[in-house]
Amino acid sequence: MTPRSHVRALAALPLLASAFGASAADHLDSPLVRGDPAADINDVYTFVNPNDADELVVVATVSPIANRNTRFSDAVEYRFHFDNGASGGSHVITCVFADESTTVTCDGAGLSASGGIERVLEGDGLRVFAGLRDDPFFFDLAAFNQTRDTLTPAFTDPGSDFFAGLDSLAIVLGIQHAALTGAGQSPVLKVYASTRRFGDVGISPGFTGAHYDPQNPGHGVLLEVLAPSEPGGPDLLGLYWSTFDAESRPVNVIGVGPIDGFSASIEATAVLGGVNPGDGSQTNAELMPFGTITLSFEDCSTGSMGVQPTLAGFNPVEVDLRRLTAIKDLPCSAFSAGQIDRMGRPAINTALIDLLADTGKKDAYNRAEDPAAWAGLFQAEMAGTLAALDTLDGNSGNAVLPPEPLAGVLVDDRLLVDTSIATCDAYLAVELGVAGQCG
Repeated sequence: MTPRSHVRALAALPLLASAFGASAADHLDSPLVRGDPAADINDVYTFVNPNDADELVVVATVSPIANRNTRFSDAVEYRFHFDNGASGGSHVITCVFADESTTVTCDGAGLSASGGIERVLEGDGLRVFAGLRDDPFFFDLAAFNQTRDTLTPAFTDPGSDFFAGLDSLAIVLGIQHAALTGAGQSPVLKVYASTRRFGDVGISPGFTGAHYDPQNPGHGVLLEVLAPSEPGGPDLLGLYWSTFDAESRPVNVIGVGPIDGFSASIEATAVLGGVNPGDGSQTNAELMPFGTITLSFEDCSTGSMGVQPTLAGFNPVEVDLRRLTAIKDLPCSAFSAGQIDRMGRPAINTALIDLLADTGKKDAYNRAEDPAAWAGLFQAEMAGTLAALDTLDGNSGNAVLPPEPLAGVLVDDRLLVDTSIATCDAYLAVELGVAGQCG
């Protein structure tokens, strides 16, 4: 269907006459990932396989509270980063999904594996599993939120596991770690995972629905995301707006325009007149060029409509829009390009960034790609938060390290694992020099 055909179809729509009738671990830890759950990293785990000392197991879970209908995205790269500290010792293994996300391919560092999801794939120096699994992270979300809100410790022993019975999508890699450690010459690895969206960026089909003007209840627009007019073209945004001219006569404005990221520019048409189906007293509708309408969105719920009319009787106007309705079972996601999330250690962004004050750094934290820049961007805030958290039990100075040096450790948000040691059950073991522990 061409844009003009869409306009004619929209002209048949009825009059729109009145108003349309906490994060945990790393789950949902920033505004950006809450709008892009397929790119939201829940947690990262790594350990030496207890049944094969030559294999490093690395796990990333994504998509909080997943179910059998949840799928990996074919427009997101799921990346695993490794650095052994030696020259040329940095590697990335990237996993991508295809065939409606029923197949996965992971490769990097000279290793590869590919095949269907929900099974163990044997590849070249690499084993892969991708599919639905029980979320293994233990987190007392209620106690964490109460502690944060009251600045009084609310944790108990035993605690209450928010994730008990909930599932997540998991990507599990079994890596012959000699490929990452220079054949064992540099056995200590820094490990983290990230997600990068490379497709389906901007307004998604879930934006379809009714949007209203919060300053003028009863006034709004219907929007619908439509398929491209030709293969490979941009998605289209259809608009239906019921408004009035300068003499308070009702006018219906319709149009279709290409989506460009989080905006769409529409050369609109005014529908003047029409037949009253009750008595046929009105004249037939007349289509007239109306002008340009530009829709811009910050997220799924907030946007604006800029109107530049050429039709007499109308003035330029900027209208705020808020989402009112949504289509059942069609979730809305505001997709941004580039790196969406990153994570190494559990709960660093959740607990240490933007916790006590609104710094607005949570998205910046997840999008920061260069580990060399992390300290300059986030260490000062982490140290301040750690100092405040250290006072919660009424006994300052009893943390594993003082706030400043501990922030210096945690700001390098990568798991450290010594692949030459098989026993892995002490947190921060490599960082703190605990003997006989891989981390």
